[in-house]
Amino acid sequence: MGGTVIIYSSFAGKTRKIAKYMAEKAGWDIFDLKLQTNIDLTSYDRIIMGTGVHNGNPYARVTRFVEDHADVFLDKDVALFVSCLYVGERAAKQCSEIAKEFHINNAVFFSTRGEKNEVGLPKDVDAFIERMKS
Repeated sequence: MGGTVIIYSSFAGKTRKIAKYMAEKAGWDIFDLKLQTNIDLTSYDRIIMGTGVHNGNPYARVTRFVEDHADVFLDKDVALFVSCLYVGERAAKQCSEIAKEFHINNAVFFSTRGEKNEVGLPKDVDAFIERMKS
């Protein structure tokens, strides 16, 4: 066992860009729930779920996947990233609500506003990668 996987769904492409960047930079496996939902999680120690937000809710594909794999998540290190338009307290509240719904304690949000890294993604993405690698 070992390794990290990113499983995400994207609507406008922001969540996809973040997920792909993280996977490439860290060497993690990646699955897009629009293309594949039957994913064998047994070989992964860490699962990173990624979702955007539409009308205040996480994307349905991610919600279904989390619900369908709740029993598997109990034995894994699970993290969540939320790609959102909000910043500050409003973004933190939205992220916290989604994390609570998913029963995931390790959650971060990446706002499309604010400081960007060298490839135009939220700067916090790089810090999250480093934290997940340690």
